[in-house]
Formats: sequence, C-alpha cells, structure tokens
Amino acid sequence: MSGNAKMNTVRCSRRLRRSLGALAFAFVLLPCLVHGPDAHAQGKADLRNHVLGIGNCPPWNAQALEVCYNSLERVMNAISPRLAAGPDNQHLLINEGASASALKLKATELANRLGPEDRLIIYANLPLGQLEGDQPDEENGFVLEFWADEKPETAAAAISDGIWITAPAFAAMLHTIPAAQVILILDTNDSYAVNMHLLDRHTVDHEDRPEALVSSAGDGQSANYSADRTISLFAKHLALALRETEGSLQDVMSVAVSGTRQSAIPICATLKEHKGETGEQVADCQQVPQIHDPEALLAGTLLLPLPESGKTE
Repeated sequence: MSGNAKMNTVRCSRRLRRSLGALAFAFVLLPCLVHGPDAHAQGKADLRNHVLGIGNCPPWNAQALEVCYNSLERVMNAISPRLAAGPDNQHLLINEGASASALKLKATELANRLGPEDRLIIYANLPLGQLEGDQPDEENGFVLEFWADEKPETAAAAISDGIWITAPAFAAMLHTIPAAQVILILDTNDSYAVNMHLLDRHTVDHEDRPEALVSSAGDGQSANYSADRTISLFAKHLALALRETEGSLQDVMSVAVSGTRQSAIPICATLKEHKGETGEQVADCQQVPQIHDPEALLAGTLLLPLPESGKTE
C-alpha cells in the first residue's frame, strides 16, 4: 500500500472510531481498504465513449432502405445510453448520407477531435464486395460498398471514382483517428475480409493501440435479415442484448452472438426451401458472428447498469 493510501486509511479509521465504535469501524473500513485513495482518480481516467453509426442500404441492393434505418436506430438507441455517449458523442451516417466522401469528412472530424482519453465504437451496416479478378485474402481484394444512386459498373471503377472504399483503405482511415481504443462492429456478409489483419497488422497502423473487431457473420457466410426482413438479424439481437444484459460489452456481444446463431437456423432453413423450389443457389446462411479481440477490449468496456425494470424504453 502506498504512503497516501496508508494516510487515507488512518484518517478513515480515526473518524470511524470516534463516531461508530468498534463494530462499525470494522464494517465501514473495508471499502477504504478495497478501493483505496486512487478509486476516484481511476474514475476520472475512464475513456470517453464516442459512437459512430454507418448504414448503407443502396437502392440497387436487394433489401429495402428501411432495413438500415431500423438497424441503426435500434443499435444506436440501445448502445449510446449504456456507454454514456450523449448526443455530442453520437455520429450517424445513413443511406444518402453514408457516402464515401461523407465518411472521409467524418473521419477527419474525429481525427481532429478524439485523443488518448477517448474510445471510438463503430457500428457499420453495409454491403461488402470483392474486386473483380482478385482472390480473397487477408490483405486486399475486398470493398466496402458505400452509397451510390446506381450500382457502379465495376468495383474497380467505383474505387477509382471515390464511390466505394477498399477494406485496407478503410482501415487506414481508422488509423488516422488518434483515439485510445477502437472497437469496430461490422454488420455484413463474409468475415473472411474483416479479421484482425484489417486493423492491427495493416501497413498503415496505429501502433500500440488496442483494437477489436466484431463481424456479424463467419467466413463465407451471408448475413441474414430478421424473419420479417425489417432489420438485420445481428442488429436485432445486438440491440436486444444491450437492453437486457448487464456487465461489459463482452457480455452483451456473447448474448448477441448466441441469439443470432440460434435465430439464423430456422431462417436459413426457410431460405433453402424457398430457393430450392426455384432452383436458385443458396449461400451459406448459417450465420455465426465472430469476435476478434486479442487484447480483451470488450471485457474492459463496462456498460452502465440497466434500469431496475431490466429494460430501457
């Protein structure tokens, strides 16, 4: 115990002896010993949370525009209060506002605003594509498809025109933001493209910064919608877990992963039955979200307790 800790403990014990007697002294002194004089300082050192929500359901894609609205609204409304991220610390890019140029402006804003006392949590719901002629690997070949009124003729053209962003370029953009920690929750298909190489082994790296990545589907898997197709399946279960699960972000993610995996089973069976009748090829829809967290950031990101009712509005 440090000298300051000993002094604080002595002061505490003197007050207790004078006012409460021996029994109360033994009972009340315990918090002084457990928490010590640095507890308040540790509270001040907690990182400020900022939440960036990105949702792009382009008009040429299969899902309705409302899927992104619903997914982002449910997740942002559930996660922001649990992280004590007020309106000034919430950032939203949705559909027409989720263009590549808008993301670059937002990244510049965050790079100028965030620092070593901040944590950035990103929830991104958008399509993932692949460059023509490239084989999937851990370093390149994947494209984040941001808003476009019409589908570009090729991914290469979309990148050249600044409409879409390659996965490595997206990682490089995140590394320009000097937050102390970054947690990326990517709600898209095929997490082969979004393993930790995207963040902590990238050529443009933010050295020594802890980072975590959660992807809503496993290697080669498609990301399902809810049974009524109004929201992404992972967004539905992430929001539900945030509204019902105490503890850390790791606890919430574990519940969301389990709920998504279980709910995908009947949805996938229905898809296979329907497409089997039409002769269409069915992608791997047995959705199992993946957590990549080598430095246990999720476990260290504590959430505010739920209201006594156990649910938020």
